[in-house]
Amino acid sequence: MTGARTLSRSASEVRRALKHEATNHYDLVVIGGGITAAGVFHLAAAQGLKVLLLEQQDFAWGTSSRSSKMVHGGLRYLASAQWRLTRDSTRQRELLLRELPGLVELMPFMMMHKAGEFPPAPLFHGLLSLYDKLAGCRYHRPLSLDTAKDWLDGFAFDDINAVSLFADGVTDDARLVLRLLQDGVLAGGQALNYAKVSSLTQTGDNVSGVRLQLGEQAFNVSAHCVINATGSWAAQLHPLSGGQLRPLRGSHLVFPFERLPIPACLSFFHPKDKRPVFAYPWQGSTVIGTTDLDHRQDLAGEPGISRTEIDYLMQLTREFFPGHQLTEKDVISCWSGVRPIFSDGAQQSPSKESREHHIWSKPGLISVTGGKLTSYHLMAQEVLQQVGEQQPQLRIKAGHAAFSRPTQGYAEKRLTGYFGHFAPAISAMSGQEKIGVSHYQWRELAWSAEHESVHHLDDLLLRRSRLALLLGRDVLRYRQQILSLCRRALSWSAERADSEWQRFEEIFARHYQLPSKESIHG
Repeated sequence: MTGARTLSRSASEVRRALKHEATNHYDLVVIGGGITAAGVFHLAAAQGLKVLLLEQQDFAWGTSSRSSKMVHGGLRYLASAQWRLTRDSTRQRELLLRELPGLVELMPFMMMHKAGEFPPAPLFHGLLSLYDKLAGCRYHRPLSLDTAKDWLDGFAFDDINAVSLFADGVTDDARLVLRLLQDGVLAGGQALNYAKVSSLTQTGDNVSGVRLQLGEQAFNVSAHCVINATGSWAAQLHPLSGGQLRPLRGSHLVFPFERLPIPACLSFFHPKDKRPVFAYPWQGSTVIGTTDLDHRQDLAGEPGISRTEIDYLMQLTREFFPGHQLTEKDVISCWSGVRPIFSDGAQQSPSKESREHHIWSKPGLISVTGGKLTSYHLMAQEVLQQVGEQQPQLRIKAGHAAFSRPTQGYAEKRLTGYFGHFAPAISAMSGQEKIGVSHYQWRELAWSAEHESVHHLDDLLLRRSRLALLLGRDVLRYRQQILSLCRRALSWSAERADSEWQRFEEIFARHYQLPSKESIHG
């Protein structure tokens, strides 16, 4: 279908090379498959470096498919005087809005001000003015209560005395990771999922590569420098001085848009602990989140929402949306992600921990963790700067990694944002019908199955697309069509297809559906 290198083609190349070459040597080996690793990979490949990315699970399996999907500077970070983090994030937000229309979009935000609650509207307007100034744009303005009431039927305005209107970005976080990886592969990089790095290899005191496990086989891969961008797993490969990783879980609930129709992201403070929380439209549904608490489950397993978190988020629906009379039966799906927060051990509350990223360096190895989705490119630049200091022969250059563009004249915005260079090829395929209430088309699913290194059905339904999150149990209605598509694209036998569906249903039921009131996650 295409002569250009896809993720599937790249994975096949790497596997052949590992099995047939006595020595596999790279300029950089990047460990991890989330937004930070993908950003480093994309930037390194764009500079012409020979780079290999290795992920032990699926691409974006961890935090980077389970975030709040917001590309934002973080007003709360500005309120806590994290000026640099806010400035850098807002400017990166503007860059992504320009570079990736259709994948990163501007979303209106409405801040609800309760009488006697901090911050009052005049002070918040001043904060928004500074927020816009740092970003180099102007989005905020006051909004009359009458207009807000017209927009928000069923919202509890009893104690609201003012509303502020501003804007930030929203994306599909997993698709953003896939876009970075795909463009990195087009630039000459190689990426492989379901490839576990079991250990680092050393020559004297220098890290010189990795030991890679593929199924029952193990391989040595050497590199001038190894990048440990494994998020919450970072300390397993490199002792991190100055503190410790504190995994924090954030969970979200997904509702049908018709049950909770809102035109903007609504920001308010939770009545229980006064944390900022959100309700926002996303891909034809409405999402409420997020929580923020210590994650005590095994990092190797899929994180799951707890009963405490469900009650915490459902309290928001009763407090702020009483007119909709939402219950747990209305919840389509849920997701939980683990933030890799680096803590100084001061025992402060989760929400007060800094979201700044941290970088550690030793000969042949650089580790990076923490940070925000929005500022992934800045982290990548800092990492490569340190690579250049360690390995001057690689001639690292400062600069921005451009995104691929479709052929001239092609203008289908959503497909361009999601698939870049390959959008025209997908547009030429049959199967433009949408799947259920989602925005996904059958041809997108077919392309992803064949060309985006899909190994398991959950890769396709939870990360390449978000069909399971958006359709909930209704995705089961499309079982036959989905499995037929996978059998064609992936050459699965009937037995393999049935096994994959069973695997998907078990993962989805346990980790993306509300547990019963008797079931308790940690």
